[in-house]
Amino acid sequence: MKITFGILAHVDAGKTTFSEQVLYKEKVIKTPGRVDTKSSYLDHDEIEKARGITIFSDIAVFTHHSNTYYLVDTPGHMDFSSEMERTLEIMDYAVLVVNGSDGIQGHTETIWNLLKRYDIPVFLFINKLDLDSSSYERTISEVQNQFSTNILDFNQVHLEAGGEGTFTDDLINNLSEDKEDLLDQWLEGTVQYEDLLEVLILRIKERKLFPCFGGSALSGTGIDLFLHAFYEFAKTSYKSNDTFSARIFKIRYDNQQERMAFMKILGGSLKVRDSILGSEKVHQIRIFNGERFQTVSQAYAGDIIAVTGLESTLAGQGIGACSDNAIPVLAPALQAKVLYSKDIPNQSVIKIFHLLQEEDPSLRMDWEESLQQLKVNFMGKIQLEVLEQSVLTRFQIPVTFGPPEVLYMETIRQPVTGYGHFEPLRHYSEVAFRLEPAPRGAGILFKSQCHVDRLGINYQNLICTHVFEKNHKGVLTGAVLTDVKVILIDGISHIKHTEGGDFREAVYRAIRQGLMKAECMVLEPYYRFRLLVPEELCGRLLNDILRRHGTFEPPVIEEKGRAVIAGIGPVSSFMNYGEELMIMSGGRAGISMTFSHYDICHNEEEIIADSQYNPDADIENPSGSVFCQKGTSFVVNWDEAEQYMHTLR
Repeated sequence: MKITFGILAHVDAGKTTFSEQVLYKEKVIKTPGRVDTKSSYLDHDEIEKARGITIFSDIAVFTHHSNTYYLVDTPGHMDFSSEMERTLEIMDYAVLVVNGSDGIQGHTETIWNLLKRYDIPVFLFINKLDLDSSSYERTISEVQNQFSTNILDFNQVHLEAGGEGTFTDDLINNLSEDKEDLLDQWLEGTVQYEDLLEVLILRIKERKLFPCFGGSALSGTGIDLFLHAFYEFAKTSYKSNDTFSARIFKIRYDNQQERMAFMKILGGSLKVRDSILGSEKVHQIRIFNGERFQTVSQAYAGDIIAVTGLESTLAGQGIGACSDNAIPVLAPALQAKVLYSKDIPNQSVIKIFHLLQEEDPSLRMDWEESLQQLKVNFMGKIQLEVLEQSVLTRFQIPVTFGPPEVLYMETIRQPVTGYGHFEPLRHYSEVAFRLEPAPRGAGILFKSQCHVDRLGINYQNLICTHVFEKNHKGVLTGAVLTDVKVILIDGISHIKHTEGGDFREAVYRAIRQGLMKAECMVLEPYYRFRLLVPEELCGRLLNDILRRHGTFEPPVIEEKGRAVIAGIGPVSSFMNYGEELMIMSGGRAGISMTFSHYDICHNEEEIIADSQYNPDADIENPSGSVFCQKGTSFVVNWDEAEQYMHTLR
C-alpha cells in the first residue's frame, strides 16, 4: 500500500516541526531538525533556511510495516499558498496542524476550505500544548464550531495491537450513522473491533469523520498516538496494472538546469524511455527524499516521482488516462513591475521569468511590448523579496520590483453579442459569440450552440482552443477579462481559403467587439481577514474597517480580554493594514489575511480614470474586423462591423 499525506497549517503553527518528528520516529533522520536552527530536513533551500519559513513543497518517503508513505511538507505562509494548493491534487490524506495557542487563523480557514474543495480526508493535530496559553479543549471546540461537528477527539481513543480498542460515545454515535445496529451492539457489549474499524476507515475516507489529536511537536508529545492511529485508519488502493495516468503538480529545475516534472502516478506504471505526450521520452525517473534522490528504472501507481526529459508539461496537468487539467482556486491579487538595468537585454529577463512561471504558474508574467515593460503577479511582499533573492542567486541578475499594484479584473453586466471577421486576401473566417455574465470566480467558460452543418466540429474545437489560449483584456482598464460565458452561436469557414490561424483572429475580434458594446464593470480582489485585538480597541477598529470599505461579523470576545473580528475587505484598502495595525495598537493586535474572492470594485470610476486606458489605441487587441472586396482588404471599426458580417445576412 502507498499513501501520500500532506502536512498543512497556518504559518508558525509548527507544521515543519511536526514533519520532523514524524521523520525522526520513522528513522528517516537521526534527530528532529528545527526551523530556528536551520536544520530542518525538508527546508533545505538556502532561502528557506535564511528566512525560517517553508517556501517550496518538499517530499520525504519512508516505509512502515511494508507500506510506503510519502510525506509532503507544504508552505504555511499565505504568500506561497499557490505552491501549497498544487500539492493537494496528489494527496490521499491531509494532516491539518492547528496552533493550540492562537486557534483558527485566517490561512487555517483557507486550507480547510481547499481540503473540502479537493475532497481530501483530514486528520487534525492541535499543536503547542506545552505553552501556558494553549488549550486543547478550547481549540477543538473552536474547530468543531467553525469547521465541522464531525471533528472528534481521538486523544481518548486507544487502539491496541491485538485488535482491542477503547472508543468514546461520540465516536460510536458517529459510526452508527452508517451502521444502525452498531449502537445497540455497543450498548450490549457485543460489538466487534473489526466492524468498528471498517466503518471508521470508510467514514474518514468519505470525510464524514475527522480524527483530532493534540500534543507538542517540539517535544514529541502526542506524535506516537497520532501515528499509531494514522497507520491504522489511513488506507488506499492503487492499481499498477491499469492504464498509465498521472498528475503533474510541480516543475523544478535542478542545479544543472535540468527540467524535472514532479508527478504522482495514479494508475499503471512508467518506465525510463517511455513516450509521453507524443515524442517526448522519459530520460530519468527520480524518487526524492528531501534534497537527495535515487534513480529507478520503473515507477508504479501511488509513487511520487520526478521525471526528466519532458519539456512541454505544466504544473496541474493530467497525463495519460488522466486528461484533465487542475484549475486552482487561489489567485494572486497583486502585480508589480520588474525593474532591472538597461544593460540587461529584455529577452534575458523574460526568459528567466518564463522559467520561474513554469515553476509557479501563478506568477503569470505579462510583457507589454509597447511600454517595454515586464509585470508579474504575486501573492504578497514576502514572495517578491524571495523572487528578488532567487533571481540573483540562481541567475546572477539583480532585479527589483516596483510598488505593489492591485490586480483588477473586468467582466460584463448583461448578455451581448460579438462578431469577428478576418478576410485578408486568400484568408477567411467569421465568428459570432453571445457573451453572458458567469458566476463570480467561474473564469472564462465556453459552450457551442452552433450546428455542425453550419461549421465543422474541427473548426468549433479550434475556436474553443482560441478562446482559452490567451487572457482577453477588458475595455475599461485593460484588465484581464473573467467570469464570462462565451457561447458560439454561428461561424463560417471557406472550403479553400480558411487556414488555422484565421479563426484565432476572428475569435479575438469577436470577443473584443462584444466587449466594446457591452456594459462592462471592474472587479477588485478582496481579502478575508481575522483580527485578534484587545477588547478596548474593538470599537475603534470596527470603525476603521468600515472606513476602508470592509465588512465584518459580530466580534467574539474571548478570555483574557481579547476580541476576534472576522470579515472581508478590498485588497486596495487592506494591503498594508497589518503594519498600520501594529503601530495603532502598540503591537498588541494581530491580523491574518488571505485572498477571498473578486467582486464589484468599490471605487470603479477612480480606477478607470487612473488607468488612462484607451481600448481603441490598443493595437494588440483590435476590436474591428478585416473584410475583402474586389481583391482589396480593408478594416471596419467595431461599431460598423455588423453591417458587413456574413452571418447576419
